[in-house]
Amino acid sequence: MSSEEKKEKKHIGQKILDFFEVDLTGVTFLVIFVSFLTSIISRYVLRAPVPWTYETSILGYMWTMYFGVGRALRNDEHVVFSLVYDKMNPKGKAVCRIIYNALLCFLLVIIFWPGLQTLSTSSMVTGVLKIPYKVAFAPYFFMLAECIVTSFMDCIRAGKELKALGSGKGAEA
Repeated sequence: MSSEEKKEKKHIGQKILDFFEVDLTGVTFLVIFVSFLTSIISRYVLRAPVPWTYETSILGYMWTMYFGVGRALRNDEHVVFSLVYDKMNPKGKAVCRIIYNALLCFLLVIIFWPGLQTLSTSSMVTGVLKIPYKVAFAPYFFMLAECIVTSFMDCIRAGKELKALGSGKGAEA
């Protein structure tokens, strides 16, 4: 099997991530849009507000964000303030990425278990739709797990890059 065939053949884990990060995120964004339109039409055209539209749009937004943040982090498409970082040499950038990703990974690991315990013992439900918080906030833990893995892998990549820069090979690692 050639390297191009390997690139085209997606790993099962990547297919699962694509489902959550692309397909499911698209569906949740569509839910936001439809509930928003329903809210506007029912309130301003029909003059009969529909109470579930606000809650649905909020839950849709949360799920869109929770499922999409891993892709943004992995593709380095998140908001950053990089005035100082952009002026650094490659070694300085690699060190900053190691520190940033290690700290992020550490903090996310710290909050994972207490958050899971809190949610698993919660008996609360949403106000209008009566969805258990266990269901409404479950994607939060998908986001945490994905960000932990992504940050850990970015730390390893930056470490390899730093090692390559130190040995004079350049940033080819």
